[in-house]
Formats: sequence, C-alpha cells, structure tokens
Amino acid sequence: MIKKISKYSLAVLLISVFVLMGCDKTGPAPYDPIPESVMEHFSHRYPGATLLSDRFIEDYQGWAELEFVDSDGFKATAHYKEGIWMMTNKVYSKENFIYQIPRKVARAYVGTGVDNEDYLSDNSYVMEISRRYFEKKQYEFCFEIPYEDEDAINGVIYESNTIAIDEDGDLLYYEHNYVNPSYWWRDITPSLNSVIGFLPAGSTILGSVNEAGNNLIFFKDNGIIKTAKSSQGRNWDWEKTYFPIDRANLTEAAAKVRDEFLSEHEDFRFTTLYDVEDRFGKYYGLKFEKGDWNKAVATDWSATTIYIPAE
Repeated sequence: MIKKISKYSLAVLLISVFVLMGCDKTGPAPYDPIPESVMEHFSHRYPGATLLSDRFIEDYQGWAELEFVDSDGFKATAHYKEGIWMMTNKVYSKENFIYQIPRKVARAYVGTGVDNEDYLSDNSYVMEISRRYFEKKQYEFCFEIPYEDEDAINGVIYESNTIAIDEDGDLLYYEHNYVNPSYWWRDITPSLNSVIGFLPAGSTILGSVNEAGNNLIFFKDNGIIKTAKSSQGRNWDWEKTYFPIDRANLTEAAAKVRDEFLSEHEDFRFTTLYDVEDRFGKYYGLKFEKGDWNKAVATDWSATTIYIPAE
C-alpha cells in the first residue's frame, strides 16, 4: 500500500501562524517584586547578568518573563511558567552574528552554502535557544532570500528560510518555509513526554522547531541525527521518526515506485530517501521536488513524498 503526502502549502502554514497569534493573551501585567524562588534560580543560572526591570512581567496562563542583558552583553529573555524556568532566548546582532556565535556553529552555518541571505525584515532574527530538559543549546537563524521574478510588483520576491544548528555544530534543520519562532512555543513538554518513549536508549536530544503546528524534535542516535514528529492535531502524540539515508539503498520495490513517478512527472527529480517509522511499521519515504530555489531567479517549487512499506 502506498501513502502519498504533499508538502504543506503556504496558505496552511500562514493559517497556523494566525491561529497561534490569536491565542487568548490578555496583555502584560507587571507585578513587583520578583518571586524569591525565581530570583534565586535566575541568579544561579545567569551570574553577572543585568535585569532590565525589577518587575516580573506576567502575560497569560501562568507565564512570566525576565528581560535581561547577559554577562556577554547580549539581550535575552528568560521564560518562567508558574515560577519554573522553561526556556531562554538570547538575541544576536543580525549584522555581525557570524563573529558572535560559537565557532562550531558559525562553521556549520557557512557550511550550509547560503550566500545571499537577507536579514533586513522585521521577522528575521539570529537567536540562541536554551530549553528545560534539553541537553544542548540551539542556534536558530531566520532570514529571507531574494529572487528575481518578473511577475512581482518590484521584480523581486522573498522566500523565508530557517536554519537550526546545535551548539556542537550539528545541522538540525534547513527548510524553505515558514517555521514558527521557537520562543512562540516556550513549553514543549507534552511533545517531549510523548516522543521520549519512542527514542532509542542512549539518544541525546539536540533541539526542536515548530513547523506548521507540529513539533519536530531532533536527537542523535549512534551518531545519526533523526527527527521525531509530534503532532498538534493528535494532542501532541508522537507521529513518526525519520532521517535521510543514502539514495543508493533503494530496494527493488522502491526503485520501481521512483521510476514510475518520474515517468509520469518529468518536471520532478528524486532528491531524498528517508527511513521512516510510525506506530504501524517501517517505511521508505521517497521525496521528489520540482523547481529550484538555489538560483537567482525564482521558479515554481514544490515537493511530494511517497511512502512505501520497508521490506
């Protein structure tokens, strides 16, 4: 049996963003003083930091924020839920970040090959993410890439990109779509509680992003970086785990599916082979793409993934 899944459309992604932004948020309600237990934790975690306010800014549903300048001079925000630290996001300069982030991370960023990124938009950022229960820090880069397009009003369109790299320089994520900033999803404990039972023993959790309302949690298993997907539409239950493998490892059945698809879709190319596991078994995922976002001129890009049972 063949399962076919198309890539999320931009419209669906934007809808998920608008729904998220429409959460019941009553606005900041500062109160003073900062609870002693929070201040004790903050002082221990960030020695030498300078608070930007003596007030504990509470927004909604038990969430509160401490804005501060860290000992390295960068602004950051520590997020607490009912007095318990859950995450911190530190902001780097969008002009000089390559000289500010750790060397391993900078090398990995340069190694992605991106060379015409644009950080001028208000939605772009370079950020360090630390989370409760996560063993590694994550560095998140959100930017746009301009492409020539004769149909655009000013002759240029901008395509959003997100890159995530862990503190050891492991590339976790690089996609050409709209990803919700990590600080929008400050507590992913429900996803972790669901996913962790499906991780191999000895795995190390590296980071996460939220893609169209789904939490993607990245972990390393015996040196291989894998992705566990937790679906918002399924109450954050673990949905599947996947990772790319050598395309030369196609089975005879998978090669037949590849050839049949390409014979019917000449504008597509076979780009990635995935090892996939969900509650129903193990699969191969064959990803096909058309168009090319790696040129100066925009093209009609889209992708389709076909899943077939592993033999």
